[in-house]
Order: sequence, then C-alpha cells, then structure tokens
Amino acid sequence: MLRPQRIPPAVRTSLLLVASLLGLALAVSRVRAQDGTGGGPGRVEAWRLDGRVSVDGILDEPAWRRPTAHPLYQNEPDNGAPPRQPTDWWVAYDDEALYVAARLHESDPDSIRTSLGRRDTWPESDWVYLNLDTYNDDRSGFSFSVNPSGVIGDGQLYNDGASDNTWDGVWECATRTDAGGWNLEIRIPFSQLRFPDAPQQVWGINFSRRYSRCGGREELFHRPRQESGYQNRFPDLVGIAGVQPVREVEALAYGTTRGRFEQVPPGDPFRSSSEYDVDAGLDLRYRITNDLAVSATVNPDFGQVEVDPAVVNLSDAETYYPEKRPFFVEDTGVFRYGREGTNSTWNFNWGDPTPLHSRRIGRSPQLRLDDHDYADVPGTATILGAARLGGTVGGMRVGAMSALTAGENARLSTGGVAGEQLVEPRTSYNALRLQRTYAGGRRGLGLMATGVLRSLDDPAARDQLAARAWTLGLDGWTRLDAGGTWALRGYLMGSRISGAGPALDLAQRSSRRYYQRPDADYLGYDPTRTALEGWMGRALLNKEKGAVTLNAAVGAVSPGFEINDLGWLSRSDRVNAHLATGYRWTEPTRLFRSRSVSLAGYRTWDFGGRPEDVGFCVFASCTFANYWGFDGQVFASPDRYSNSYTRGGPRMVVPTFASVDCSFYTDTRRTVTASLGGSYGEVTDSSVYWSLWSEVAARPSDALQLTFSPSYNGTHEATQWVTRVVDPLMAPTYGSRYVFAKMDLQQVSLTTRVDWTFTPRLTLQTYVQPLFAVGRYQGLKEFQRPSTYDFAVYGRDGGSTLERGDDGSYLVDPDGDGPAAAFAVADPDFNLKSLQVNLVLRWEYDPGSTFYLAWTQGRANFDDPGRMDLRRDTRSLLESPGDDIVMVKVTRRFGV
Repeated sequence: MLRPQRIPPAVRTSLLLVASLLGLALAVSRVRAQDGTGGGPGRVEAWRLDGRVSVDGILDEPAWRRPTAHPLYQNEPDNGAPPRQPTDWWVAYDDEALYVAARLHESDPDSIRTSLGRRDTWPESDWVYLNLDTYNDDRSGFSFSVNPSGVIGDGQLYNDGASDNTWDGVWECATRTDAGGWNLEIRIPFSQLRFPDAPQQVWGINFSRRYSRCGGREELFHRPRQESGYQNRFPDLVGIAGVQPVREVEALAYGTTRGRFEQVPPGDPFRSSSEYDVDAGLDLRYRITNDLAVSATVNPDFGQVEVDPAVVNLSDAETYYPEKRPFFVEDTGVFRYGREGTNSTWNFNWGDPTPLHSRRIGRSPQLRLDDHDYADVPGTATILGAARLGGTVGGMRVGAMSALTAGENARLSTGGVAGEQLVEPRTSYNALRLQRTYAGGRRGLGLMATGVLRSLDDPAARDQLAARAWTLGLDGWTRLDAGGTWALRGYLMGSRISGAGPALDLAQRSSRRYYQRPDADYLGYDPTRTALEGWMGRALLNKEKGAVTLNAAVGAVSPGFEINDLGWLSRSDRVNAHLATGYRWTEPTRLFRSRSVSLAGYRTWDFGGRPEDVGFCVFASCTFANYWGFDGQVFASPDRYSNSYTRGGPRMVVPTFASVDCSFYTDTRRTVTASLGGSYGEVTDSSVYWSLWSEVAARPSDALQLTFSPSYNGTHEATQWVTRVVDPLMAPTYGSRYVFAKMDLQQVSLTTRVDWTFTPRLTLQTYVQPLFAVGRYQGLKEFQRPSTYDFAVYGRDGGSTLERGDDGSYLVDPDGDGPAAAFAVADPDFNLKSLQVNLVLRWEYDPGSTFYLAWTQGRANFDDPGRMDLRRDTRSLLESPGDDIVMVKVTRRFGV
C-alpha cells in the first residue's frame, strides 16, 4: 500500500523557491517588449539553377559568377574588424538539393593549414562551416563543415549555440587549392534536411570561415564577446521555392561476419575456442512530409565497432557508458530533456535526469543465475526490431521510438546435466517526446513520456524486475527580459514502477535510494509494496550575457523516483540548491586573450529535512596571448552527512575535505600539443587523494596523428566500505555491523590512439588502453553509532580479535570472549591488470555506404592482489591469454 509522506521543511523551502522563480518569469514576461522572431541582420538569396552543377571544386558554372551572397565579419581574433582575407560565396538550388560554393582568397597560400582526419574529428586546420536553421526558429539547425583537404564534419544545432555531432548526413563536397587560395563546392540533398511544408522557404543561414594560423573566425554577423546567442543572429536565407524532398524509401542494408577466438575453460560443453557467425539486416526510412520521417529496422545492426574503456568502480553507483550504436545516436537530440533554454548549466552534487538512455535497450542480461559448473550467457538481449518517428507536425517537434527485445536464456551445466534458465525477459521499450517553441525561441514547452513493459511469466524474473515502468514529465524555458539577459528553465517529472513484491523490494533497497535505512523513518520502507512512485523537479536561473555571470538553481528528487528501466539517474532522495557567480574578461590584453573567475556554493538535504552535503568552490581559467591556457579550482567541504556510505545502513558523518585541481594546455594549432593536469585533496581523517594526467598529441604528417594519455591516481582512503554483517547484538547500529577498512589504491593507465587517414573516406584507427589498478586493505573496523564518525578497530578496541588466513581472508571476533559471533571477511585486496585493443579500418566507398574491418582484443589478469609492481604486472598481463574478435561489416545505402 502506498503511504503518504509528510513534506519536510527543506522540500517546502525548495518548492517555494521554485514557485518564486516561476512567478518572476511570468511577471517579467508580461511586461517585456514584443519578441522578435527573425534571424540576424541582412538576407542571403539562393538562386535556382538553370543547369547542372558538377561538384568537383572547379567554380566554372554560371551560378558562381554572380555577386557574393553576403559579406563576412571578423569575430576572432579582432572582434568587429573587417575580414582578414576576401571570401566570395554563393547559394543555389534545384529540385533535389541545395548547393553552396566558395572562393576563399589567400594572399599567402603557404599559410593555408590543412590536415587529414576521420569524419567528425575536426583536425587542426582551416575550415568552412555552413549552418542552416531550416525552421528559422533561432534555436535548431544543421551544421556542415569542410577543410581544404576535403575532410568533413556534420551535426545538428540546438539550444541557440550548442551542437550534437552524432548525426551523419549523406552529402557531397569537393575542394581545390591553388596559388590564390582554395575553392569549395557542397551539395546537400533536401532529403537530408527537415523544413516546413511551404511553397516559399525562409531559413536562417551562417557561412563561417576559420583560420588555423591565427585562431580566426569570420561569420555573417558580428557578435560582441560578452553577448550570447548564435542561431538567433543568422541572416535569412530566401529565394528557395517549390522544393519537395523525393518521397522515396531510403534503405540501409548491412551484412556482418564475426569470428570470436576466446579462452574457454576445459570441459565447457557449450563453447569452443573459435566461433563464427554471419548476420544481415535492413534499416528503412521514409519521408512522410518535408519535416516528418519514420524509420524502421528489421534484424537491426546494433553491434558497436568501438569498445568501452576499462574502469575501476569501488562505489555503489553504476558506471555510465555513452551510446555508440548508429541507429540510436541518429536524431538523439529530439529526446533531450530538461537541458535547453540557458547557455550555462552548473551542477553540484546533482545530476539531471536522462529519461531515455538507449544503452538500456539490448542491455546485458540482468537476472541472477542458479548455481552451475558452466554457463553460456548471451552478451546482450537480442533486439527484434525498432521504429522511430521524428520531425515536426504543426510547428511542434515530435519524436517517438519503440523497440522490442527478445527473451534470452542462458545454457547451464551442473554435474553434467544441461539445462536453460531465463536471464532477460522479453521487453518493450517506448518513448515519446513533444516540444514547441514560441516567440522566436524565447520560450519553449515540452513533454516527455517513457514506458517499459516486460513479459514476466517466469517466477524468477517476476521477483527481480518491475513489470511496468512509466515516466511523464514537462520541461520548458523562458527569457525574462526583452534583451535576453536573463533566462529561466526547469522541468518536473513523475515516475511509477509496479510489479511483484520481491521486485519492488529490490527497487526500494537499491543503491539509488536505500529505503531500508534504519534511521530514515520518513521513507516508509515496505517489503510488500507492489508499486513505487516519485517525482523530480528543478528550476534554474541563468544570466546569459555580460561580464558578470550568475547561475542559481534549486531542485528536488523524491526517494521513490525511478527512471532506470529505460533512463539514467544515479541517486534520489535529495533536495539541492546552489548559487554561482563570477566575472569574465573577454577583451584581449598584452598577456591574456581571455580570463574568468567564479565563486560557487551549494547545499543538499534529504527528504527528511536532514542536511547532507555542503561545499564551496573557486574556479579560474585563462587563455594567454600565445594561446596557451590554464584551468583551476579550489574546493572545500566542511563536515557533512552521507546517507550512502553504509550502503543501506544509518547515516554517517563525513569529515572536512579540501582539494585543489589545475591543468595547463599548449597552443592546439601546433604540430605537437600537450596538456598536463593534477589534483590533490585531503580529509581531516587522514585520507589523501592525488592524481596526475597528461595528453600529448603529435602529427608527424598531415595524415598521421599520435595521441598518448598517461595518468596516475593514488588514494589513501581512511574509511573504505568492505561489507555488512548481520548481528542482532549490535543494537547501536540497528542489528548490523558495517565493516570498513583503510585502503591504498593506485591506478596507472596509458591510453594510446593512432589515427592514420589515407583519404577523407579511408581511415585506420587504433586504440590501446592498458590499465593497472591495485587496492590494498588493512585495519578493518566497524561503524559504532549513527550520525557520527566513530569506529572500533578490530584487534585493538573492545576486546575484539582479528586473524588473517593464508588465503588473505580475515576472521573477526568483534567482542573477543563476548557473546557476539565471529565472522569471516573475504580478502578484499585486488590487482586488476587489463588491456583493451581496438583497431578499425573504415572506408566510406560511397556516400552513406561503409566497409568496416575491426579487430578487438581484451585480456585481464588478477594475480598478486594488493601489491603493485609495474614490471611484474606488465609481464603477467602480456603472458595472460586474450580474447579476440574479428569483424567484417558492410553497409549499403540505396533508394527504393
């Protein structure tokens, strides 16, 4: 049964602050000047072509003999000055595509900087950027970029200045360099763009020329350095009339051959050391209208070519990995929630929700396995199919997605008897996103909803997973004054999960909320509960421009809020507020190009109104006149409380902590660049944290880049979690002993990347990540009293004894001759040695069609726990057997 919860004072205060901010927004919105809806100054005219354009970089077509489309203005390095070099450029179109050509004059051709690189890597070079705000809403758009070698990049624009580079369009370009500069031609099919269904199109446009040698940037508008806004300054692109994208079905077929060469335990009845598989599938896309398309997939290709990095996670929180699979990274921006409306976001001990984290779809199996000798467990849940709808309907941005994954069974062998066990149920994942902007993008309102439905006929699945999971949220923003200096954004989302009692008990006891905490009676822990509900909201106020900066926010996430069946959120039961302000110097001086300093403070409570975290920060950054730079911060947090240190037990005091972080970087325009950073922190309980990292990038030639990223992290942790032991005699901590220890942790990593670009469409990338992580535990102790930092050390306090066995395990008697039972603790020491290697050959043999050859190797070793010796550990790692995967993948795009 769901129990009503009282509203604690901290939450009431937060709600009052949210209401005050919203009231201020409405009041100012009523009295501000009338909003404009247009773009930047001037206009650019596109001409309909009379003949065919050959995209070859030779500007010999009649369309390119007209006067230049629009002058450029210098924004960097001399803000507001005339352009450094002349630039002539033109826009034309026919029934199928938009064409842009440019002649980029250069008085010193030897100063043209160019480099080869893979698509969307933007190597240091001169560049041309073409940005199109096809809805002329001053917030969104498409970005296309080309350098003199023909290397391309593209992405989608959002939030009036931000970009998402995961989108890959299918378009053409060609460049040519001569003694007077370089030429550029671009052809963008209308089928790759979304725009209103209207006889006359009016878009926003920006043509930007970038110079590597001086950090120069020239655009169609002048923007003072302390001003904000990007798309809202674009001139209008006019003259496009009577265009309709071809209503054909676009298909992307794929075929994959994969070989796995793995180390298999002797006697394993399921797997062999060499396994092969072949697969094929088809993605389909149909343009319903100019600005609405539907995509579907049959036996989708959801295998990612790149590997996830190895990490060491000793916390109680899940490790976050970004999405890399092609189907899911396309058009991800439509599902972005709660992050638009301001050009700056500060978070302190707070994470905004991600309602759709697509890595949940086709995830690793979640259900626990029965005891077994051998097991063959699927690596991921098979995605049977998926469909997506995206675009604009009646001025409203629409996104919808649905995916279905198969139920997965593991094969088990116990005592020679084979069987199967369900490890992941059949699941339907669904998401809906609606968003509309008003007054030229000055205000916006959106809705987000998700649903997860599982087929739980299996009793074990029913007892471990929620049957249904729903979320529904609103988000929006508004500018508070006519000049756009102040902006307010916020969101409010609710969630509900339901299922069998044991599954909801697991959800309540999850590390995201720890309902079982014995000293948190406000939570209402109920092991028979069959539903869990919660909410999350936040309001953020930001100063968008000017030398003085200010960012303030207040938010709350209730204990029962849960979105992780399809989304991502690491912690609930939190009320949080912060205030940050600073000053920035944007005009160059003899020593600095720019610099800034900021001060911030934050406070966090739980829903019982009890204070938790508190902290204060000073941030500083600068770019010197020679383009070197520095970033640094000083952080301090006085004594505070934690509801998670005991991982479901009573709250604990966390002693005062202070740290300093700084980093330096060199001029990124040079052939060899470097960055160096480090941090040092101390806690009054004698804990010490330090780290040192660097990155050196060298480009021996235009086609080759080498990147080395070594890092070292050291930790002396005075209070590291070990385990929990039930003991009814331990009344002060509610019948359990919470065992901690001192821990010394060392981590060494050397990530190496080799990028070899033969042509802009043919690249070879190599990624190598060796990781060594050693943890040594000593001085086991138990937590004594709630809301303190009091411990009893085993073998020293209270007559307790502590013995260590030959296998590294501990035998603890917490009260010696007393009545408490002795217990054992497994050896917590570890020595992880890991090597990840990923090599990918990528050839885009035709626009939108790609051939991949990929090799991945992973190996690990765990010998010598608790002791680091890099020479010995490196030898042990290289002598350990590795698991290899070789994959050949071909995709082909065509129209139906």
